Amino acid sequence: MVPRGPTSLKVSPGLTGSKSIRDRQVQDDLAINFDVSLVDIMKRRMPAIKWREYDPDVIPLWIADHDFPPPVEVKEAIKEALDIGDVGYADSSEALQLMAEKVTEVNRISASPVDVCVTQGVLPVFWLACKFACKPGDEVVVTDPMYYPFFETARATEVKMNYVRLDFEDGYKFSDERLKDAITTRTKLIFVCNPHNPTGRVMTKQELKSIADIAVDYKLTVMSDELWEDIVFDGRQHISLASLGPEIADRTITAFGFSKAFGVAGLQIGYAIVTNREMMRKIKSIGFRDKSDPDEPALRGAGSLALAAAKVMLSSNVKYYIERLVAYLQNIRDLTYKRLKEIGPIGLAPLEGTYLIFPNLKSYGKSSDQMTEYLLKKGRVVVESGSRFGPAGEGHVRINIGTSKEIMTEALSRIEEALKTIKTS
Repeated sequence: MVPRGPTSLKVSPGLTGSKSIRDRQVQDDLAINFDVSLVDIMKRRMPAIKWREYDPDVIPLWIADHDFPPPVEVKEAIKEALDIGDVGYADSSEALQLMAEKVTEVNRISASPVDVCVTQGVLPVFWLACKFACKPGDEVVVTDPMYYPFFETARATEVKMNYVRLDFEDGYKFSDERLKDAITTRTKLIFVCNPHNPTGRVMTKQELKSIADIAVDYKLTVMSDELWEDIVFDGRQHISLASLGPEIADRTITAFGFSKAFGVAGLQIGYAIVTNREMMRKIKSIGFRDKSDPDEPALRGAGSLALAAAKVMLSSNVKYYIERLVAYLQNIRDLTYKRLKEIGPIGLAPLEGTYLIFPNLKSYGKSSDQMTEYLLKKGRVVVESGSRFGPAGEGHVRINIGTSKEIMTEALSRIEEALKTIKTS
C-alpha cells in the first residue's frame, strides 16, 4: 500500500534514522539491491530460521519471510536507539501516536492513540479476538483455505470453526451466501485475512462490504488481519474493512504489522486498531494476568528496539523501499508463473497480493504432504503443505516467492526436474 505513512509525520530526532540518513536518501535509493545471491546466502548461512531449519543445500520457500535486507533507515534507527541507551522499559506513546496517524491517513480508519494496542506481531490479536468475542463452545467463521494459526487459535480457545470455502476454480472469490450459511446462533466472530494467506487474493470493496453488512446484521465481531497490506500488485489498492463505515468499525479488530513488507519478523511487533472504546477497554484487560487464573498469559507489547524501528517504518521515509520491493516481487511473480505453466499441469490462481502462491498439483497424484516431502527429497526445495491451510488446501502447496530472481530461478529448475519423473493424470 503506497503511500506509506503520513507525509507530515513528525518524529523525534535520535530515533528516526537522523538527519544523516535523510541526507543520504538519494544514495541509499540507488544502493537498494534485491538481487540476493544464492551462493552468498549459502556461504554466510542467514541467521533466520528460514535458512537454518533444513540442510545447507536446500532452498527454503516455506516460512513467509522474504530474503531482502530492511531499509537502511530501519537499521540505523535500531543502532541509534542502542547508542543512546534506549534499552529500558519502553515508552510506546510516540509509536502509538504515529500508528494512529498512519491508519487515519492511509487506511481511512479514524483513530487516536487510545484506539491502538501494540502487540508482539499479529498472532496475539487472533487470540485476543477469540477471548473477547467467544466463550468455549461458541463459533468463529474461518475461510477454507486460510492461514493455519487462525485454526490453531480457535482450537486453543475451545471455539468451534465454521468454514466458508474459497474455490480455486472461482479464483478464491468470497461468497456472501456461503458466509450467511456458516452463521448459527452460536456464531460470535468472523476471521478475515486480507490480503489473503495462502491464496494471494486481494478482496474487492464489494466483497468487504458484504462481510461488513452481514456482521452488522448478525451483530458479530470481526477480526481483520491486514498484515500484508503493502504487498499488492498490478496497481491494486488495499481497503481496510473498518474504513467502510462507523457501524462495521464499531465491530472490528484490525491487526497490522511490519514483518511482511520490511522483513523484520524477528522484531515481533504489530498493532491492533479498535475504535470502539468499550471494546478496546475489554480487549486490553484480557492481556493482563488474571490473578484468579494464573494460567492466563500476560501481553507486554513490544521492546524499545522494535518501537524505534516501527517509528521509521510508519513514516514516508521508507516509501521508496515499499515501491521498489513491490515492483521487484511483481517481476518475480511473473517469472514464477511463466515457468510453472511451462513445467506441466499445475493449476494457478492469479496472485493479486502477498508473495505466497498456492499452486494446485493434484494432477501429479500425490497428497499435499507427499508432494512436500517429495520436493524436499528429490528437488532439495522446501515448501509448505497445502493441507495445513484447511481441507480445501489438499492437493496444493504454498510457495514463498519472496526471494531474488537468481534463487527463484534455481528453485524452479529443481522443481521442474523433480516433477519430470512423475506421471500426471
